[in-house]
Amino acid sequence: MTLLNRGFFVLLSCFFIDGNLNGKENHLHTFSHPCMGTIFKVSVYSEKSRNKVEHIVQRSFKIANEMDDRFSDYSAESEVSKFNEQGSGIPFKISSDLLELLSISEGLYHKTSASFEPAAGALTQLWRLSRKTKRLPDQKTLSQAIKASNFASLIVDKKNKTLTKKDHLTRLDFGGIAKGFTADKMLNYLQEHDLKSCSISAGGDVIVGDPPPGRLYWIIKINPFGDSNSETMRVKLSNAAVSTSGNVEQFIQIDGKKYSHIINPKNGLGLTTNHAVVVISNKGSMSDALATSISILGKSGLKILNHFPNTEAAIIDLNNNKVIKSPNFNNISK
Repeated sequence: MTLLNRGFFVLLSCFFIDGNLNGKENHLHTFSHPCMGTIFKVSVYSEKSRNKVEHIVQRSFKIANEMDDRFSDYSAESEVSKFNEQGSGIPFKISSDLLELLSISEGLYHKTSASFEPAAGALTQLWRLSRKTKRLPDQKTLSQAIKASNFASLIVDKKNKTLTKKDHLTRLDFGGIAKGFTADKMLNYLQEHDLKSCSISAGGDVIVGDPPPGRLYWIIKINPFGDSNSETMRVKLSNAAVSTSGNVEQFIQIDGKKYSHIINPKNGLGLTTNHAVVVISNKGSMSDALATSISILGKSGLKILNHFPNTEAAIIDLNNNKVIKSPNFNNISK
């Protein structure tokens, strides 16, 4: 199994999908598949036989594998890894999928004040080393990585489908968006093949299609504290996505200080704040990326939602249980 860079970007909460069946002709089918360092779980309500449903769902899992083969920075054979090893000034031919993800990422980069940084692979490498050695990077090495971790260091030629580095140290890292992007593609495939009422969960991301039969929406239960005894938050979704981000479980301690697995591209270090973020949007790629961005920006991150229609968010301070929500978050949560 190839792993995407979600060892650092594994999202924190557990999701439970409540879709009670209301009709004898429809049946609930669930399937799981390991990919991108997590488990993709597909739930489908359908009148089709299980064999027919499974055939379609297995093809969607193949899509997930194809995306992993493109975006993983753990596999030396992936498209992203091959680009990362490329020198500066040399155009690299890219696939339509990578071009699409780069286009989405570029928009997010500009609209989130560069808190979403898909070119932060050099920092990711340093932070992986810090997790192993329990030591922070030296300042010179860190400064070089911060400088290289900049989307502006990339030249995207959409016409010729090429990508070129300006800085040889620049490396791609789609850990903050690839799962959501992949789940979007899976959902599109399922719905194109008449599996309209379906959901896909992958780590801290859940993307849903039409609601279960007889229901107005899917109910997603979120536990931002990572504790089964803690109070959960519920959101109501139909043809939408929800993602979480935080450091309840994924953190390291260096010199007595806790650092999150989420890296701030401005200083190159893991976050030291103790909060969780929940983002709801119309696409998994959006909710996935924005959950990380708002984690980095904190309370001020709610302002970037002005650039993203149909998107709401909540920030939970895990020290005092205080919750800050965007204006319409309560309309989709209970």
